[in-house]
Amino acid sequence: MMRLLIAEDDEVLRRELSRDLESHGYETAVPERFEDVEDIVKEGKVHLVLLDVTLPGRDGYEICRSIRRFSRIPILFLTSRDTDMDELYGMTMGGDDFVRKPYKMPILLARIEALIRRSYPDAGTEREILWQDFRLLPAKGKLCRGEREVILTRQETLLLSCLFARPGEVIRRVDFIEELWDNQFFIDDNTLSVHMTRLRGKLKELDAGDLIVTRYGQGYLI
Repeated sequence: MMRLLIAEDDEVLRRELSRDLESHGYETAVPERFEDVEDIVKEGKVHLVLLDVTLPGRDGYEICRSIRRFSRIPILFLTSRDTDMDELYGMTMGGDDFVRKPYKMPILLARIEALIRRSYPDAGTEREILWQDFRLLPAKGKLCRGEREVILTRQETLLLSCLFARPGEVIRRVDFIEELWDNQFFIDDNTLSVHMTRLRGKLKELDAGDLIVTRYGQGYLI
C-alpha cells in the first residue's frame, strides 16, 4: 500500500486530508514537527510527499530543495498561492506537481495517482476503495461486491468515490458538478442526473439499487 507524507500546518485540513486519503486506500504519515520531514523520507517508508508551501520556520520550497539532495521521491505542492511564478518556482525547486487550495478531492487524487504511476511503474498493486462489502477499483473502473462486478465509466467512478469518501453526508448537486467537471460551462444539472441514473442502474446488478439516497432539494448520500 502506498504511504503518503502530509506536511501541512493547518491542523483541521491536515486531519481531513489524512482521513480522505485513507478512505481512498492510502496510508498516511503526518509529522508533528516539520523539521522531521527529511528524516522520514530518508527512512524510505513513504512513497510521495504532499508539501504545503507556507510552513512555520522553513517554507515548503526549502524543504523540497533539501529532499532533492538525496531523494527523487515525488513531491506535490499544496498552496493557496495562485500565480504562475509560484508554480514555476516550485518546479524549479524540484517539485513534481502543484495543486492550489482550496482543492477538489477528485482532482487531487487524480494528480497523486498520476505521480505514483510515473514514479512506481512496477508497483503492481492497485488502489482500492472499500466501503462495507463493496470494493471500488478506480484505475480499472470496476465495482465489486463479493464475486460480482460491474464496469463503471470515469464519471460514475468519480461519483461513487465521492460518496464512499463521505458516507452519511449529503453531498449537494452543485458540489458534484464542481468536483467532477471542474466548473466546465457546458455541464448542467441534467447531465449529473443522467450519470446518477446510469450508476444506479449498475448498482441494481449488484442488488444495491437503493444504495444512493436522494434528498430532494439537497443532494445525495449513502
